[in-house]
Amino acid sequence: MTIYNFIFTKQTPGKYYRHISFWVAQYIFWTFWTTGIFIGLAELLKFGLRLNGAFVLHAAYTYLIVYYFSSKYLETKRYKRFIFLVSVVTLFTYILYVFYLILIFYGYNNYFKDLRQGSNQTLLMAWYFSMNFIINGPPPVCAMFLTCKMIKNYYIKMEEKQMLIKENANAEMQLLKAQVHPHFLFNTLNNIYAFALNKSAVAGELVLKLKDTTKYMVYECETALVPLHKEIKMLNDYIELEKVRYGVRLNIEVNIGGDYDDRMITPLLMIPFIENAFKHGTSKMLINPWIKLNIEANEDLLYFSLVNGKPFSDINVNGKEGIGLNNVKKRLELLYPQNHLLLIESTENTFTVNMQIPIYKIQEKSVA
Repeated sequence: MTIYNFIFTKQTPGKYYRHISFWVAQYIFWTFWTTGIFIGLAELLKFGLRLNGAFVLHAAYTYLIVYYFSSKYLETKRYKRFIFLVSVVTLFTYILYVFYLILIFYGYNNYFKDLRQGSNQTLLMAWYFSMNFIINGPPPVCAMFLTCKMIKNYYIKMEEKQMLIKENANAEMQLLKAQVHPHFLFNTLNNIYAFALNKSAVAGELVLKLKDTTKYMVYECETALVPLHKEIKMLNDYIELEKVRYGVRLNIEVNIGGDYDDRMITPLLMIPFIENAFKHGTSKMLINPWIKLNIEANEDLLYFSLVNGKPFSDINVNGKEGIGLNNVKKRLELLYPQNHLLLIESTENTFTVNMQIPIYKIQEKSVA
């Protein structure tokens, strides 16, 4: 059993071991604190067991306060009833505690003899043990127990909060990722429809490429990371789909370099930019449409650079036409809030995207 499981487990017998350990530690600490510095080891072992028989009161008082009164009255905001009952139990426990210690230290016969003779010895001892009750009796032990429990519960709540935040982020990310699929399909099906109207044989070729690309998106992009070479193949397939539509009039330059065969990447972060380049850039240019794409993979970073020509009218990247770009921006903020670079620049004639994101070695188990 790990230390974490020992502290936070709710299963038996683990939680019983945790409670037993607390009381054993309390017993050892108070035994040495109250008697260990005054008497020898032999006497300590002999006398300590008798003295710390009061720990039965410590445990009874603690569990009654923490697991009964707190849950029944304090957590239900019945504060007056809680304060009243705790006060009554504390007073009753105080009487038993002081009486027990007087008998241990002073002896049963001496106690009653002292009372008959009217001596002040018993009164002094009662005062001394009253102070002992306040310093190391059931109330401070209960406070220690309750403090440990509150710290543990606070840590659990923080873990649950972090898990909830992570689950919400993952849910949002899955939604954003899912939005890429219909966006991509809509654009590609438009291309196939145009060729099908002309009864072109190219339509069949486009359908096959679309099948492979869609299969990758639907089945392989459900994980947090995918092999970088598969992601690049998907990009190349999409570019080939678009090149068929444009034919020779499209001037496109694609440069892919670096060591990417053994790297992993978060899927579908680059495709929205390439879609945007075709849909809002080259498709609007009647003369000399062009795109320049550079992808470079090094040890732990991927550099993505895309520049495309566009007509003189500016591209509205924040409105309806910018859904894909806004999508990837949100995903980058969720995935790499402090560990990515995205620069988008739009001029009269060009639209430029520069992105830098982490990549991982295949043997590593890092997740986005």
